[in-house]
Amino acid sequence: MTWHVTLQFHPPHGPVIAGAWENETAAARKWTAWVGTHGSHPTAVIQLTETAPHGHPRLVKTWPPPAAERPAEPLRPPQAPPA
Repeated sequence: MTWHVTLQFHPPHGPVIAGAWENETAAARKWTAWVGTHGSHPTAVIQLTETAPHGHPRLVKTWPPPAAERPAEPLRPPQAPPA
């Protein structure tokens, strides 16, 4: 099994940084590190995929998470107009 981590800015055509590992733990650590260093960039997409020999890649996790998995924004009370 091969694990791939990709970091792309401005998908789908922006610059890409990618790496491949034979060790899941090492790839997961790199994914976490890239989320920590680049995850706040507004156009960054960071993905961890696994590929079996002669198989298709399977997405394991992505940052930012899909909208359905993101926590809802907390409700804020309406602001009173200035006096």
